[in-house]
Amino acid sequence: MTPQHHHQPTPRAPGGSPGASLTNTSRGFTLIELLVVISITATLIAITLPALGTARHTTKAIVCASNLRQLTLANLAYAHDHNQHLVPGAPNILQNLRRWHGERDTLDQPFDHTRSPLLPYFQVPAIKECPTFDTPRPGFEAGNGGYGYNQRFLGTDNPDNLRSESSARLHHAKDPTNTLHFADTAFSTDGVELIEYSFAEPPSHGPGFPASPSIHFRHHHTTNAAWLDGHQSTQTLSFTRASIYGVSQTTNQQLHLGWFGPDNNTLFDLE
Repeated sequence: MTPQHHHQPTPRAPGGSPGASLTNTSRGFTLIELLVVISITATLIAITLPALGTARHTTKAIVCASNLRQLTLANLAYAHDHNQHLVPGAPNILQNLRRWHGERDTLDQPFDHTRSPLLPYFQVPAIKECPTFDTPRPGFEAGNGGYGYNQRFLGTDNPDNLRSESSARLHHAKDPTNTLHFADTAFSTDGVELIEYSFAEPPSHGPGFPASPSIHFRHHHTTNAAWLDGHQSTQTLSFTRASIYGVSQTTNQQLHLGWFGPDNNTLFDLE
């Protein structure tokens, strides 16, 4: 009797067609295909990174504006408790021992922000720092968070009396909506480095006495400004000039120091 031969089916790879052999395995990427993938990935990264950087910077600017709002609310609360007087910016500035953001015992010490008269009105035990203000070297005014106060018109009741211990009262401002309260600030004495500075100086200290620029346009060439009525705004640089320390106008422009608005004290004074 002729033996019967049983037909053995051709093995196939899992999921393959009946004719697909186990030896027909997937091939790897060719060099050209790898280069194409790398090129596409690099292009996507190049497109995405600037957008991420912009978003990060925008977030920091928003946090900064929130900090300024808290400063504004703290000072308004201070005025409510002190017969409408805003916090003094630098009581008896000739002694140079007290600022709105802290005090010190001797002139060779930095100001201690835990001794700020505004401290009881904050929800945290320090003035919150602007997250973009990360380049200045520490100075004697370290601790103001990178923010400056309208000392000339709000922090004193008499700009010409350097021994004044008092400050302006809220009702003295005829237009609080257009009276600067706080802003991003910094200062340079050498044209190279920035230091913290606690005053947002007006363009002029009086006839024939132009001020040095201290408003810092550090948020993509803009600055955050807080106004006496409690609102915030974003401002762009309008002009700048050389400082009393010999820093040129061009250098201050490069350091993003200057002013917004007109070249007068309209946005600072109480009129």
